[in-house]
Amino acid sequence: MYTLDAVDSFHISDPANTYIYDIVPIADGFATISSDDCLRLLNPLALNGQPINSIRRVNTDVTCLKALDVGGTVVVTAGRDGRVCLVDLRTGAKVGEVRSDQNAPVLSLACSAPNALAAGTELTNHQAAVLLWDTRQLGQPMVQYIESHSDDVTELHFHPTGTSILLSGSTDGLVNIYNTTITDEEEALHQTINHGHSIHHANFLNEVDIFALSHDEQFSMYKVVTNPEEGVEEPPPVVFGDMRELLGGEYVCNVLGRPDGSAVLGIGSHSRESFDLIQLRTGSPWAFVPEEKVTLTGAHGSEIVRSFCFLDSHKTVLTADSTCREVFVAIGFAQVPEDSKGTTSADGSPQPSVAAQSSTPQKPLHDTESGHRRIDGSEQVQKALVFLRRYERLHPKPSRKPSGIISQIGYYALALIPKLYIQGPGSDGSSVAGYQVKVPKMVGDAVQLLEEAAQVNNSDAMYLLAQMNFYGNFSHPKNYPEAFRRYYQLAGFGNSSAQHMVGFMYATGIGGAVERDQAKALLYHTFAAKGGHTKSEMTVAFRHHSGIGTPRNCDVAIKHYKNVADKAIEWYRSGPPGGMSWVPDSYRLADDDGGVYGEGASFSSAGSNANKASPSSDAHAALDDVLEYLDLMSRKGDFKATFSLGRIHYDGQRGLPRNLKSAKWYFMRVAKLYWSRDGRVIDTDKQGLEKIASKAAGYLGRMFLRGEGVEQNYEKANVWFQRGIKSGDAGSQYGSGVMYLDGLGVPKNTVKAQQLFKASADQDYAPAQVALGALYLDQGTPTDTQVANRYFELAARYGNIESYYYLAELISQGVGRDRSCGLATAYYKIVAEKAEPLLSSFAEANRAYEDGDYELALLDYMFAAEQGYERGQANVAYLLDQQKSKWTLPSWLTLSGPRPSFLQNGALALIYWTRSAKQTNIDSMVKMGDYYLHGIGTNPDMEKAATCYTAASEFHQSAQALYNLGWMHENGVGLDQDFHLAKRYYDHALETNDEAYLPVTLSLFKLRLRSAWNTFTNGRINSIQDEPSPKKQWSLSEWISNFLQDDHPYYGDAYDDDNFLPENDHMPGGDSDGFYDDIIDDGILESLIIIGLAAALVFLIYYRQQHQLAHRRDQAAAPAQGAQPAAQGQEQQNQQEERGLFPQPGDPEFVQWAAGGVGH
Repeated sequence: MYTLDAVDSFHISDPANTYIYDIVPIADGFATISSDDCLRLLNPLALNGQPINSIRRVNTDVTCLKALDVGGTVVVTAGRDGRVCLVDLRTGAKVGEVRSDQNAPVLSLACSAPNALAAGTELTNHQAAVLLWDTRQLGQPMVQYIESHSDDVTELHFHPTGTSILLSGSTDGLVNIYNTTITDEEEALHQTINHGHSIHHANFLNEVDIFALSHDEQFSMYKVVTNPEEGVEEPPPVVFGDMRELLGGEYVCNVLGRPDGSAVLGIGSHSRESFDLIQLRTGSPWAFVPEEKVTLTGAHGSEIVRSFCFLDSHKTVLTADSTCREVFVAIGFAQVPEDSKGTTSADGSPQPSVAAQSSTPQKPLHDTESGHRRIDGSEQVQKALVFLRRYERLHPKPSRKPSGIISQIGYYALALIPKLYIQGPGSDGSSVAGYQVKVPKMVGDAVQLLEEAAQVNNSDAMYLLAQMNFYGNFSHPKNYPEAFRRYYQLAGFGNSSAQHMVGFMYATGIGGAVERDQAKALLYHTFAAKGGHTKSEMTVAFRHHSGIGTPRNCDVAIKHYKNVADKAIEWYRSGPPGGMSWVPDSYRLADDDGGVYGEGASFSSAGSNANKASPSSDAHAALDDVLEYLDLMSRKGDFKATFSLGRIHYDGQRGLPRNLKSAKWYFMRVAKLYWSRDGRVIDTDKQGLEKIASKAAGYLGRMFLRGEGVEQNYEKANVWFQRGIKSGDAGSQYGSGVMYLDGLGVPKNTVKAQQLFKASADQDYAPAQVALGALYLDQGTPTDTQVANRYFELAARYGNIESYYYLAELISQGVGRDRSCGLATAYYKIVAEKAEPLLSSFAEANRAYEDGDYELALLDYMFAAEQGYERGQANVAYLLDQQKSKWTLPSWLTLSGPRPSFLQNGALALIYWTRSAKQTNIDSMVKMGDYYLHGIGTNPDMEKAATCYTAASEFHQSAQALYNLGWMHENGVGLDQDFHLAKRYYDHALETNDEAYLPVTLSLFKLRLRSAWNTFTNGRINSIQDEPSPKKQWSLSEWISNFLQDDHPYYGDAYDDDNFLPENDHMPGGDSDGFYDDIIDDGILESLIIIGLAAALVFLIYYRQQHQLAHRRDQAAAPAQGAQPAAQGQEQQNQQEERGLFPQPGDPEFVQWAAGGVGH
């Protein structure tokens, strides 16, 4: 590392407060543009003199400058007036001018030999264009690309060798590469790179390498796709991340390519008044060399450097800032040989770089060679950090889980090979658990430096050593006792972070460093909370709230939870208008497997919680499948699917981070279906488009209002909100209300804001309900307070963090309602736990778990668990649980290695199952019973096991708990042996969960056999008994009336009465044994009786008919009758025989039969 001093400068004194935008080298020197809209040509050999030439008002609000030909004197300027001007700097004459479509402001330019000129525009009327002209025939653009970017085009560059290849970058986060010989935009688009952040600069570094730098300093390298055929995968990018964190600056100016194929990044720090040039060395992969950086002493003071460039012919570097000043620095001695591994001093002599120097001498730091005592070890800490950061760059941490099909096959193929897990002592390194673990030399040197600094009580050194021993950072072996020693040492100096870690280690006894001591844990967390450590304060609040290591004390708990909630709500409100947005990271690991006991057996996935999906539903669909389906429907023109994709990308969810650029693109697609560029409504026959388009407008307005994925623009936000309001969109009404409430781009108007909030709140929009409630609360009257309280409660149904905070404040102070310490504490706790990005470690834990680093995941989940997160407690217990399956294979037959001892702690698992159960996790309650039943992590205690199962089955009825109670009654384990009660619990388990049919049926079969044998042998156990419930004796008229009124007369009473038990029964639903069986048995018996009565009635009617026929035959056979009467009798007899079993209508006997007559 070496420094350069400024040798010359140029300052614009008239007009005052003028600052320079850009510097561009040309043949006769270099050109600049400035905020006074002036173009100047300067002489690098006489920088402090007058400009060679000045052209005023070259553009209105000039924005960019490019040299048409580096070897010439013609430059191109552009501005917000939409004009692109070609100017000859020697004469000052304008040699050409073109305008952008709609006079859209031009934000970027690019020139390519011999005659190509490109310009990129700001988003205007929903269009951001890339325009290309031929400088020989200026007029209409040769090519226009207007669909590829959905936001301002901020960067344009032509390929260094392929003059027809153009690169564009935009604030929509995309970098596009076009083949400009093709006019059709879709076909011309050769490659699209999604950087994911608003593009500040992007360019070709060579023929195949591209860099992209965002406005928030995120830097990545990409490869140009040389094979455009479909199906060819793009090479993965090299993501460097935030340059400020990587290289230690505060802002990045630009990245410039160098003739030797490398590049130079300019990074500045206005607070330290420095500007550094750091080499980006070419290779595979590219790498920064901060050890060889060039520091420009003093830079531009506290001002930000806006531009820098190299004049290789003069061996100088030029920088410009917003103080109207340019600085001229000689760099004739800045050449570093390619094979050199060190830096170069100011006089040209090479010297080793910091990373290559040997570490400090082995002696302690108390005395130097001159005999003077050193004040602290900050120098050693800085050197150690250089070593560690370099090691981290050279040895990125790989994922423990294989990625890709080939890797997966190799992983399982190796796992099938029997292994012998043997550890042996290493040849060098530190000792852990009796074994020597080799430490990389670079890390070892850093550790030695840190230990020397720790000898003089350097707090940074002690903390770094503790962290390395605790987490195993930089490949350092974990050593929990050593970590505790360092934390304990640092805690004695009042360091709240160290006190927090000491409290954590006392609370968990992690790694066996210390014995668990809840009282000491509370003590150290209290010290840390007093020192301002928010996570420790949250831990103290939870311990007083739950009575861990101290008696329960609501007053103390609410005080600490309020402090944490105040910080959480302050963080939430510090975000853009409307508050912070984030994707929740907390979830239960067991839910991925269907719950602790698996799909269907766990309370979380059984009964009323089961995912009851029909064959045509998407209840079990994977996220990728849903996105693929929605994308397909969107391509087919389904605007609802397009809007859904926008919402998914905007909100984000587990497994899918927020993608604001994609969200904006989808919302814009929907909006363009309903509105034209000038805002007119497009006539369409698509049903429901107006409603969906208005929602999309609300989201677009919100994004412009908050600056999400776009540059914050209140004017555009208001335009979109007004469009949504015309269709009654609640989100648009709320967004516009926020603008009027705070005066964001519109005059402040509280009355109008309240009207808009009211309209939105009436549509049950939670943020508007909170905002409206806050306005009512500000009025202060009892009536207004009651109204405010009602709105807060409505918003709380949707989990709004501010609504819970307001409710907690009202309940805590007894304003508008009765004071309740317990309820207020619960609400403050919810507020604190919702601010996950600020207070929890779930994101780190999830990342470690997905990478297969279960030990690190356990630690991070444990931090959240100690803070009171129920999901963190459940996850810790689940990772430590050794009873995930009843069937276990020998370790040599499994595909994984032996379970690490770190994850074998039944006692700790029981602690977290218990804490999770106390926060109403039913599966955790059942697990508690299992641990007490089998004596895992504690002595077997059948009474406690039965108590846990009973608690899990009383209110939230768990089928697993009911089944376990049945088993305990059947076998007399912890409960009285009673076959009848066992049957009740088994039956109730089946009623609670249909999926328990097979185990319950098998258990009942065995139980009946045991009960029958018990009865046969006159055993002392209470056998299964029939308990027919008394039935009401219905009269015939009541029976008929009820039958006509109710299709289910027997089931009606059962459904009306939810409690089948006596009031004093401790087991809700426990006497339901046989209830449904009785219904079935009674129904069959009564049906048989009815069928028998009907058969008897038919038989009597048939007998009557036969009796009448016989009687008539006897009359016809009488000798006293004549022939005619006999003939008539015969005819009547035939009719009687032909009329069937029942009289026909019109027959004289029909009336008597219908009236119920059965004879005379």
